[in-house]
Amino acid sequence: MKKVIVKKDLGKKETYDQWNGKFLDDSAYDELIVATEDIGVMKPGVSLDGSDVPLAYVITNAYPNDNIRNTLATIEDTSTMRANCAGPIDKKEMEAKGLVEGRDYKLRTPNSYYVMTKGGKWGMIAYSNEIHSVMIGYKRGRFTGAIGVSGWVKENQDKWESLQEIAIWNEKAFEKANPDIYNSQRSYAELSVKLKHRVGEGIFTTLSANRYHVGQSPKMAAHVDSGDTDAGLTTMCVFREGDYDGAYLAFPRYGVAIDAPDNSVIIADSNQIHGVTPISGNGQRFSCVAYCDRRLATVGVAGKREKLIGKYAVEAAASLEGFFSK
Repeated sequence: MKKVIVKKDLGKKETYDQWNGKFLDDSAYDELIVATEDIGVMKPGVSLDGSDVPLAYVITNAYPNDNIRNTLATIEDTSTMRANCAGPIDKKEMEAKGLVEGRDYKLRTPNSYYVMTKGGKWGMIAYSNEIHSVMIGYKRGRFTGAIGVSGWVKENQDKWESLQEIAIWNEKAFEKANPDIYNSQRSYAELSVKLKHRVGEGIFTTLSANRYHVGQSPKMAAHVDSGDTDAGLTTMCVFREGDYDGAYLAFPRYGVAIDAPDNSVIIADSNQIHGVTPISGNGQRFSCVAYCDRRLATVGVAGKREKLIGKYAVEAAASLEGFFSK
């Protein structure tokens, strides 16, 4: 496998403070790696045992069929709940939608806002810019504490069944790229996450399907993925449709961006701040991130059992008491 060692490290805190939640531009990188074959992108320096430390791998020709490509192309859902990924709220863009700051909405953070309700009070849910990105798979409910499938899965059972195949080919790419880290990740999943909470019974728990096009969602702001395992790498399959430029996966800390070819899988350190540069042209880029969410670990040393929260805990206790009283 071809190997590239990046030349710089601008510092984790420095780049996070500079770029977190912001859209990346050309100043975020000065080295573009165009992957035409399997390639490993390594961080500067070496580990304690003298081995290279991976930033990312690209495995080409990763999928033998178009099943996942075709399924991803049908997903048109959007989200207004991914604040950092969706970038800063633009006052002029909001005004073009008929929304005036202070009257119709107020900022919660530079990347999220509350809307005015019909009752004249600010809502409790914060929204972000709309992007073509949807969470698929298993999650631990923020307000319930229970683990279950996302709402999208409940509404798209056929597509969910088709997406199970990601577990096969992304894992094969992962193992090809770095067998040691792959085996460590597999061990973690098997020891810590119940089989019923894993996509395709593999090592992943959760997917994020994304679409990039100049008409909407042309880029993704810099962020660090939440929930990913500390030592593991995250995988992302990439499919290209038509002609376009840009949509590079960029890591500003290391001043590098990666242009992945069609039908490839990127395996990358998503604990490093990263984002997708603007796309241009008439084509589209479909991708799906597949990762193991450590918050779903409920067994073994790393596990935290499901613990219902608030009224859901009360309702569960009442149901259990009623069952035993019969």
